[in-house]
Parts: sequence; structure tokens; C-alpha cells
Amino acid sequence: MNKKRYAIVGTGSRAGMYVKAITDTYSDVAELVALCDVSQTRMDWYNRLVETATYPAAEFDRMIAETRPDIVIVATVDATHHHYIVRAMELGCDVMSEKPMTTDDGKVRAIFDGIARTGKSLRVTFNYRYSPAYTKFREIIASGVIGRPLSVDFSWLLDTSHGADYFRRWHREKRNSGGLLVHKSTHHFDLVNWWIA
Repeated sequence: MNKKRYAIVGTGSRAGMYVKAITDTYSDVAELVALCDVSQTRMDWYNRLVETATYPAAEFDRMIAETRPDIVIVATVDATHHHYIVRAMELGCDVMSEKPMTTDDGKVRAIFDGIARTGKSLRVTFNYRYSPAYTKFREIIASGVIGRPLSVDFSWLLDTSHGADYFRRWHREKRNSGGLLVHKSTHHFDLVNWWIA
């Protein structure tokens, strides 16, 4: 069986779940062929776990040409997602992107234009769906045991540890994340839509 070849651009903490999935959980069908980032230090950290080719962000095109991934996983700063999504498609790859897809309507249009031009696919990942409690909640709603939802009132409290963390890293700058509503609330809008769909 031919393994799907994956390259990851953006090797901050978000990349960890993808690296583990590719090199451990799904290693029988997946192969990590390259990492790409602005930080060699971060790529070196992952290479202590699994050795693979590394490329500086400025050499993204060379990475694609030399390692020939089937799928590029985009886990960079949110405001740069569109650049890597569109370029990967132009270079012949399908793409998986960390949420949010991007941060503003102009970048969304660029992504959809890229999909139309290249015929390549894009999947946006929402990892909260795989939390056991949220998955169970969806099963309960889908079963109909509590009836059909007619209205949703959803609140989320960002505590002083996890919530405050967003304001200590790159997320705090709206130019990077699109703001807390885009960066964090994409999880919540996705959950509600997934639960009641």
C-alpha cells in the first residue's frame, strides 16, 4: 500500500497532533516527508522525535518540489494560512489547514479562487470535535432522545490560565489571528453547527 505523503508548514504547538498522528497512530498509511517553518529550532525539536527533512519558510516551493507531498498541513500563524494553502495547491498538493481557514474575507476569496483554479481540495480541521465529551454530546443530540434543538444559547468562559494564554502569544495581535472572535470562536461556531446539523 502506498502511504500518503505529508508535509507540515508551521511547527509550533499546533503541529504536534499532526506529527503524532502521521508518525504513530496512522504510520501504516501516512508518512511525514518534511517540516517547514521560520524557526529551525522548532523543526529541530520535532526531529528529536522523528527525523525528517526541514526547510526554512522561504524555501516552501523547494520543499514541495523535493519531497513531493500529497498533502500539505498548514499550521502557521492564522493570517498566513491563505498564502500556504493557495501556493500548495498551485504546486499540486491537497491541503489540510488548522482552524480558522484564514482571517478576513479577501484571504477567503483568494483561497476559493485557488481551489477553483487548481481543482485541489482543502480540509479545515476542528480538533474540539474529537474531545470525548463533545462527541458524546453530538451523539445524544443526534439520537433524538432530548428532542430536536429549536434554539441554542452557547457561552464559553476563557479562564485565567488557558484563556489568558491567548493574550501572551501571537494570537493577541489581531493582524495575526483576526482577533479572538475569529481565532477562538471558530471552535465554538463549529461545535454548535456540528451538534445540531
